[in-house]
Amino acid sequence: MSEPDLGGPSPYGGWRIAFNRFIWRAFIFTTGPFVVLAEKILPGRGFGGRIASRAARIMNRLVGVRVEVRGLSKLDPDAAYVFVPNHRSHFDIAALIAALPGARFAAKKELFDDPGLGPPMRALGMIPIDRDDPPAARRALDDAAARGGRTISVVMFPEGTRAPKGETLPFKSGAFVLSIQAGVPVVPVALHNTAEVMPPHGYLSILGGRVVVEIADPIPTTYVTVDDRNTIKDEARKILIEALRPDDGGVAKRRDLGSFRRHALGVRIL
Repeated sequence: MSEPDLGGPSPYGGWRIAFNRFIWRAFIFTTGPFVVLAEKILPGRGFGGRIASRAARIMNRLVGVRVEVRGLSKLDPDAAYVFVPNHRSHFDIAALIAALPGARFAAKKELFDDPGLGPPMRALGMIPIDRDDPPAARRALDDAAARGGRTISVVMFPEGTRAPKGETLPFKSGAFVLSIQAGVPVVPVALHNTAEVMPPHGYLSILGGRVVVEIADPIPTTYVTVDDRNTIKDEARKILIEALRPDDGGVAKRRDLGSFRRHALGVRIL
């Protein structure tokens, strides 16, 4: 007699998970050409970003994920920001693209060599970061600050990589130096439940569920210098830890966020 499977069936099997993987890949490989085309025909007008955001919202619906955005009213639509979210899952990016249309991401340089991701990332003005070449990374951030002024918002994951469940990794300084040099506020963004919706070690398995993108109050950087970057960094990290539930790397109970067990469709602005 064979030994029983004490672990039960894998949560990463079944037709629904396979369908979600297909939708995820289709989103990447079909949206990219439209983004590139839009930016070639009408460069600099934001059409590529809006296409990517709309496609991400449709993809979220199809894979059974409900993304709620809280605190959007704290932002001036005509201002630029440096957004610093916690990082737990590949789904963080899909949620942020849907929630923050037009914001540019800083991403590791290797992603720009991917034939599917590279062209749309370059078309959208994403910022390549070379972790093995700190001077090059610094130049990329300086260039973004010089070009960004007050018209371009940037998303940077200050932890640098996905954190294990229940942890918040130390923050790197790049995002905070960029915000100070560009003279734009830092905005902590608490991402709730993304690791449960798309587990980091589940081979692109999207289980469905509910995600909340919570935008905190902007932290001004107008009257600070680069020497103050650690103060801004520590303040942003403290805000995120106090906003996140323990599963997401924080200390807050957050009963006000409601249940994360239900499945729903669409993106709702609260």
